[in-house]
Amino acid sequence: MINPKEEKAKVRKLKEILGADLSIPSYQRPYKWTIKHVQQLLDDLLTHFRNQEQVYRIGTVVMHKYSKDNKKMLDIVDGQQRLITLSLLLHSLGGKNNLLEQHLTHSISKNNVIENYQFIKNYSISDEDTFKKYLLEICEMVYVELDDLDEAFQFFDSQNSRGKPLESYDLLKAYHLREMKDKPKEIILHCVERWEKSALSQEINNLDKIINYILFRLRRWHYQESGEVFTSDELETFKGVSESTTYPYLNPLFATKVVEKLAQQNPMFYHPRFVKTNFQTIQTLINGEQFFDYVQYYTEIYETLFRERSGLVDKVTKIKGKDLGKGINTFLNNQDYYYRVGDKYLKNLFECIVLFYFDKFGGVHLDEFINKAFLWVYRIRFEYQRITFKTIEDEAHSKNGLFNHIEKSSTPIQVLRYTSAIREDKFRNIDNKIKEVFEVKDE
Repeated sequence: MINPKEEKAKVRKLKEILGADLSIPSYQRPYKWTIKHVQQLLDDLLTHFRNQEQVYRIGTVVMHKYSKDNKKMLDIVDGQQRLITLSLLLHSLGGKNNLLEQHLTHSISKNNVIENYQFIKNYSISDEDTFKKYLLEICEMVYVELDDLDEAFQFFDSQNSRGKPLESYDLLKAYHLREMKDKPKEIILHCVERWEKSALSQEINNLDKIINYILFRLRRWHYQESGEVFTSDELETFKGVSESTTYPYLNPLFATKVVEKLAQQNPMFYHPRFVKTNFQTIQTLINGEQFFDYVQYYTEIYETLFRERSGLVDKVTKIKGKDLGKGINTFLNNQDYYYRVGDKYLKNLFECIVLFYFDKFGGVHLDEFINKAFLWVYRIRFEYQRITFKTIEDEAHSKNGLFNHIEKSSTPIQVLRYTSAIREDKFRNIDNKIKEVFEVKDE
């Protein structure tokens, strides 16, 4: 049986592709190819050119076709890095196309375009006219054009030979930006800039950490679903409702946003707690701008809690009165077996449960809760010889577990009454038990 998607994949000459009116959509990542990538592509092209090979297929491009103001639009979904590089190469050879006229919003893109173009200009290419003709009329690409963006994302070549594949959260960015099509351009660019800053960050609170390992798991665990790996099949986890939705249960969310704006405009008349929107990890999401605010909110919360030495978790230096000599977070990040898969799972469970409590009750009795969370999480290491992801997920799903207890509790005091699953009797001799917990080895 013929796959209908395969019928949309055609082989086209580079001249035909670059001659179209292409655009770079706002959800695209920056142009990140460096001189190393450009040199690899140039070497490949020139090798085939010098060997007089009649056909050289450069790769695959995926386009999203749609209409805007009665004009056909072609957004590049996949292939941006190669197409910009090829455009720079042709420009150096005296050719022109509209892709280089696109406004690049990212400083990374601008810097790489400048540096790569200078490299190409200084690259020794003999018989430039013949090489230019070879590029345009002999070189070709597999061209895919789809009129449904979600289908285009699913279809695109997620692991091309030279580029970095889109993460699942990049698809989320595209989805929520589409929901903002009627918003002012300044708001859209602000959301994109914040997102890219987090995506490219090497800090502890980058998008990979916040979305894949914290928010995704908390949202999935809330519904007793698996949260091991966030893929494009689970995008629904972060898809919410439109701003135009009028369901009664959403009224408090929209009212909160209105109060926030009023408080920002008239800060003297409102309590500071109303000036900034507060979220809940498991709440219904409002598509568009509020989704970006939601993610930004938790990147800041994560840093507030887990930054080494300055985070709130590191303010706690004792477990059941035993002085660790350093903050708990620093202690966990530097214990001898922190690199083991099982210990990484436990650390993630600890981070999720602490953030889940802080999300609901803030800093009230936080030090006491961190003690309780530490004992609840790390007694797992003491009770199990081998820890898999299922081990911690079963704990997160447990009706008698600490997650469920926090959900049912109305006050921090109720949370602190939780003792049933901790089995604190195992930790009476805390001096030895903490050491024993971290010296247990996976089978």
